Amino acid sequence: WQKKQYKWLSPIGRIRSTGTTMIELTERAVEQFSNKIRDSLLGKIFRIKLKKGGCNGYEYIIDYADSVQDDDTSINFDNFNIIMDPESMPYIEGSSLDYVTEGLNSQFKFVNPNVVYTCGCGVSVNFE
Repeated sequence: WQKKQYKWLSPIGRIRSTGTTMIELTERAVEQFSNKIRDSLLGKIFRIKLKKGGCNGYEYIIDYADSVQDDDTSINFDNFNIIMDPESMPYIEGSSLDYVTEGLNSQFKFVNPNVVYTCGCGVSVNFE
């Protein structure tokens, strides 16, 4: 495990919840979500959540949302929405989401000040 140092990204989307920033999206992340809805018939709502897994405890999941639950938080970013369940929100709150290209790979990348440890490959995180 390695402790992570975080550098904040320059956001364009910023949603505040209880005085703190819920999640920030960089221009590259907004552009990628916009491209996904343009190229897909699956809808304009994305779910961001954490699930137990990976070698370090939790993994981030970003997927199209087939349904919105009553206790979900919905965040509007002009032409798409992001929803989060109440279990994931405390861990994701204050995060920044970017879309990065490293070598031949492109992916969404979270910068989360709540993370204490991350695995060596960067796929899973831990908050304890």
